[in-house]
Amino acid sequence: MLDTADLLTSDSGLLPLELPGREVGRARVGARSQTHQGTNDQAQLVARAQAGDERALRVIYERHERQVRGHLFRLLGPDSELDDLVQIVFSRAFAAIDRFEGKAAISTWLYRITANTTHNLLRQRFRRERMRQAVRAFNIGREADRVQPSKVEARDEAQRLLEQLSPDLRQTFVLYHYEGLTLQEISTILGRPVSTIGDRLTRARKKLRKIVCEAPHGLG
Repeated sequence: MLDTADLLTSDSGLLPLELPGREVGRARVGARSQTHQGTNDQAQLVARAQAGDERALRVIYERHERQVRGHLFRLLGPDSELDDLVQIVFSRAFAAIDRFEGKAAISTWLYRITANTTHNLLRQRFRRERMRQAVRAFNIGREADRVQPSKVEARDEAQRLLEQLSPDLRQTFVLYHYEGLTLQEISTILGRPVSTIGDRLTRARKKLRKIVCEAPHGLG
């Protein structure tokens, strides 16, 4: 049977978590493919969008909606407000399109807007999760014959593990392991030094390993 720890660890360390409806590494391909479309194509598309061409805005939306939705899902998990948040991200992006200078890929720019959009929400949820953990600590059973979780249950538990990371650590972990971005790219998106990003990634991995190791009778 699949243990949640199998989704998080391997001989080489933590692996990207596989979540329902998404293939691990799909975002990595998407992030890289934007680069290969060519800077000229992006410059022309942005210029049209900045001139008020609604068709150009639609192209940007259609190219990147899956990326934004996937990133929101990996940060927040299943959420009834996911559709609204996707619209909020693109509304903010299009409102600020005149300030986009083309120094980074559109995908990188959208990652930053998504991170800023979810920052306060992640902090609120982190505080609520800490409270739930404190309550659950009094109700944890230690059954000797605990049933191993199914694959879906293990994925759900993996998502709950991510929710125990602080917002800063979670964003860094998701951008690196899920989205396949480099430390330098994450540094640009979050506006923090590369050394800070590397430190956050290390602390996120250690925190997740600690949670997995200390969980009674495994996770599930």
